[in-house]
Amino acid sequence: MLGHFNSIIAMAANAAKQTKLPMAATDSPNLTNDENCPKKTTFQSSKATSVATNCAPRTNVPDLKWLGLYYFIYIGAGTLSFLSLRNHIRGKKTNDFIDSLYMSVVTMTTVGYGDLVPHDFLSQLVCTGFITVGMLLFGIVVKLAAKYLVFKQQKVLINALHTARKMGPMEALNEIESIEIDYTKCIISLIAMAVHFVIGIFVLVNVEGMEIEDAVYCACTTMTTVGFGDESFSSEFGRMFGVLWIFTGTSCLGQLFLYVAEVYTDIEAKKLVKWVIASNIMDKKDFEAADNLEKGKVHGAADFILYKLKEMRKIKKEDISCAMKDVGVDDRSVFDVIPAQSSDKK
Repeated sequence: MLGHFNSIIAMAANAAKQTKLPMAATDSPNLTNDENCPKKTTFQSSKATSVATNCAPRTNVPDLKWLGLYYFIYIGAGTLSFLSLRNHIRGKKTNDFIDSLYMSVVTMTTVGYGDLVPHDFLSQLVCTGFITVGMLLFGIVVKLAAKYLVFKQQKVLINALHTARKMGPMEALNEIESIEIDYTKCIISLIAMAVHFVIGIFVLVNVEGMEIEDAVYCACTTMTTVGFGDESFSSEFGRMFGVLWIFTGTSCLGQLFLYVAEVYTDIEAKKLVKWVIASNIMDKKDFEAADNLEKGKVHGAADFILYKLKEMRKIKKEDISCAMKDVGVDDRSVFDVIPAQSSDKK
């Protein structure tokens, strides 16, 4: 298993050479290059100087500025389109520009109150194209979120394997057990959503003149993008506020989902790292199981020590083969008998 991950790192190193990344200096299929990577004693200290940051394979970090630019162009084009088709849209209207911007945001976020709707073929055709492009942009957002989660899991895995090589697998497992999952982002996101929710209710009650129960109902259906439409923003100031409030509210909800997924990814990554490291540790049961292969011959402590020394690359089979022949030990040594990973595996 460890050899499999070593081959992955080797491929990542070759890719890094082409893109001139810091890992390009890696000359072997080892997890990291000891000369280029800072020494690491605990997992907790990675917050200050992370080995994974400096040694893990890098991926192109998505530039969120471009995504923001795409959405800015998208909203601008939608607003101008709905403004030019204002006579083809029915519903309660206030200011032409504000209504067009409001309709663009409500459509983009899939809230869809239904208080402003297209009522002829041309406006429906434009609205259909606007919705389709919006779904494509949402697909890009999902792709970037998935890439972020996968990249983070890769860093955790490679950082753990590097530490296992530096400190030893048992010490690495103890460090992994001591790590606690960080729920801070989820808590902060929940608090931000609660504050955002209260602000929306306040405006709906004091500006739109809704009853408190109707305001809570409208805020809930808006932030969850259900948007039944029986309660919505109808005043000019209310729609100006709604443009910002709806966009930030749905963004906060998406951010919360991302952080929940991130916590779940951290939990699963911790399990995966423990499994990978533990799978490279030969315990007593594995050693005892090898006794059956020798037809009654029992392996002693010396055999186990020789095997572990070879596994840690401290010795080679050829180093002691002559000595084993001198003492009359069978050529089928403990190196060949025990069915576990060997240091020659790549």
